[in-house]
Amino acid sequence: MSELNRRDFVKLCAITSMGLVIGIPVPGRAEVTEKELHPLIRINSGGQIIIYAQNPDMGQGVKTALPMIIAEELDVDWASVKVEQARWDPRLQNQFSGGSLSVRLNYNTMRQAGASARAMLLAAAADQLNRPIQELETQRGYVVDPSGNRRLSYGELAEAAGALPVPDAPDLKNVKDFRLIGTSVADVDLDAINSGRQHYSLDLKLPDMLYAVVRRCPHGDGQPVSFDASDARTITGVVDFHVLRNTDHGGRIILPNCPNFVSGVAVLATSTWAAMQGAEKLKVEWQMPDSRDDSDELMHRFEQALDAEAEIVRQDGDAAFGDLENSIDLNYRLPFLAHMPMEPMNCTAHVSGNRAEVWAPTQNPPMAAEAVAKVLEIPQENITINVMRAGGAFGRRYYADFITDTVLLSRQFGRPVKTVWSREDDVRHGYFRPASVQRVRAATSAGKISHWHQKVVSHPRQVYLERDGSPAEIGNYEFPAGFVPNLLFDYVSVPARVPLGQWRGTEHSSNVFVVSSAIDELAHKAGIDPVTFWLNLVGDEQFVQVREDFRFDASRLGHVIKVAAKRARWGTPLPSGKGRGISVSYNQGIWVAEIAEVTVADDRLKVDRITCAIDCGLVVNPQGAVNQVEGGIVDGLAAALYGKITVRDGIVQESNFHDYQFCRIDDIPDIDVHFVDSDDSPRGLGEGPLAPVAPAVTNAIFAATGKRVRELPIQL
Repeated sequence: MSELNRRDFVKLCAITSMGLVIGIPVPGRAEVTEKELHPLIRINSGGQIIIYAQNPDMGQGVKTALPMIIAEELDVDWASVKVEQARWDPRLQNQFSGGSLSVRLNYNTMRQAGASARAMLLAAAADQLNRPIQELETQRGYVVDPSGNRRLSYGELAEAAGALPVPDAPDLKNVKDFRLIGTSVADVDLDAINSGRQHYSLDLKLPDMLYAVVRRCPHGDGQPVSFDASDARTITGVVDFHVLRNTDHGGRIILPNCPNFVSGVAVLATSTWAAMQGAEKLKVEWQMPDSRDDSDELMHRFEQALDAEAEIVRQDGDAAFGDLENSIDLNYRLPFLAHMPMEPMNCTAHVSGNRAEVWAPTQNPPMAAEAVAKVLEIPQENITINVMRAGGAFGRRYYADFITDTVLLSRQFGRPVKTVWSREDDVRHGYFRPASVQRVRAATSAGKISHWHQKVVSHPRQVYLERDGSPAEIGNYEFPAGFVPNLLFDYVSVPARVPLGQWRGTEHSSNVFVVSSAIDELAHKAGIDPVTFWLNLVGDEQFVQVREDFRFDASRLGHVIKVAAKRARWGTPLPSGKGRGISVSYNQGIWVAEIAEVTVADDRLKVDRITCAIDCGLVVNPQGAVNQVEGGIVDGLAAALYGKITVRDGIVQESNFHDYQFCRIDDIPDIDVHFVDSDDSPRGLGEGPLAPVAPAVTNAIFAATGKRVRELPIQL
């Protein structure tokens, strides 16, 4: 057996670490070549199948689910597949993770990718075997000629297949013939994560790399005027400093969708620790914003605006509610929320001339490439975005601010730079879920809702609008639109400076709390069991015409309600101090019903159990889907119990896990997840299970104690 000399070993390791090996000779071994059959599919001559995960994985499992879809249509054994994360590739569409859309938008595209590659392999085999293509078939990585008992491996065919044109409309499998989709598969990175071998962006080291920490204005969007670095320079390892501004020379925001972008003074050092210590000792004079928010004062302004003239978002039937029997008139308060992923924001970049290479745990590689091109003023084709697995995100990594400051620093110093945010910076300088105050006036007649008026007052995410142009805080379609004959949605915008952005079910997480809470109150006011009231509201018709271009499958919503009620043993007696509550949701194309069972004793709350029934279409990977739902429920419970961002004089008061708490192990209830069988294509799953948690719990508190909770986080 030949041994590798040092030069060959270093060369091989350097190239393979980049994730793409094409024709690398290994001394003493037969040459192995790779051929691209699709931007996401490579097959080498040794039979290795490499499938690239198109979308970023932040814990939601798409690095496993998307390649599973390709492997199904390609007809290969999953055990023979090597999964790699794709870089940003302008040839790919929808290469982002957000809005629970990764699988939903790309399901058919992934199927077509696998089917196209399979068709190319069949065509190559037909040529080599001199057989009609329709008489050949594939069997788990081979093309087989049943009549002659001959077969060729994909590895043998890859070179020839890769030279063929890609078919426009390949034949797809019948769903009934799926062997892989619908089976449980462990996350492809599970062993590495469990053993601590998983590489995240924070683990990356490049030769001659500097580490950067940016000292930001505590008042959010304040600008640095000057700084004194004399004390910071005493820290061993501190190298230099650089001012970063979020405006150009004309005072205009450089990236309008990132209002917090790169404002501060960067400390460059030979280690992250030295950069952090230097940043602490840096003395900066700030130009403060003219106005600085206070969250309590802002909530007071929201409440006052409930009586202000509002923008009508949707109106059905009679808007003159007047005095109605069996009516409610209630206000609900929702706080600002932070993201708090376990891995803080970080990025590594190397800018050389008019080229840039970035390593980042980004949710949105296309936006990252666009932002880098804009701030460096270079073409996007000169930019490489290496997508790293993210240690959580929840919407925070959708933006590019933690990337753009890094590339600017790398260009300034002519060396690779890794920028690392402290946990405190991550909390205080993020983009928060909007706070809101909402008012619901509603009434029932004959056991159903006859009138519904929902007014939302909020500081809006102005750059994110519904497709119909209405404010994102309450869309033209929000449940119960379409189910109530007399309905009014309206909205009041109250300007503020708190930066807002994506969150896990951004506005939906607020609106479901309001809607499910108010419907529960209506049910009790009418003396009707809440599950029965929900089923009465949904009705017996399969479809409800919600808009001219959209009809709602009410039967699927009714079904998940019935499944959840049965699994949770709704209606069976509970001891004193215990209660059950139900919440129902439709979001990102999925139907969810959740029932919480709680115990309240001595004004202490214990959430004992949450039962979730969910219809999300075809489930690609049941094990990964259960993980998604359980994670969403725990995230929703943490927000319900503890989540709140407080702003004083423009400064976010919370800073770390001690004062922005997540669920501890003794907070976690039993979670019972049930997927409804469906022949529909896969729907979004990351956000839907989160929103119903809070109202299910607060409705259960009412069932246990008779006390209503109309403000989050929960206070008994």
